[in-house]
Amino acid sequence: MNTLTVQLPDSIDPAAARWELARSLYEKEQLTLEEAAKLAGLAPVYFRMKLDGIPTGLKLTEGPIKKFDPERMRQLALEMDIQESWEDLVAMIGK
Repeated sequence: MNTLTVQLPDSIDPAAARWELARSLYEKEQLTLEEAAKLAGLAPVYFRMKLDGIPTGLKLTEGPIKKFDPERMRQLALEMDIQESWEDLVAMIGK
């Protein structure tokens, strides 16, 4: 894996620059969907949705993608006084 360090003018958002690079290399078939999504800082499904112009409600952000943290979900549920377990809440998604 190669590393590229680029200095961008302050007027260019680094996340937007990563998106443009990832999109371009994916469209030229130089990156797989998974590689392009990782470069853009998105999950592959959200990368594909953004590429297809489907609204995701997600904004590109700086830094690595955070993994799901069940303990943080439990803490949020406590703060919001949610009675269901995070497992039950996750199971409800898509129903």
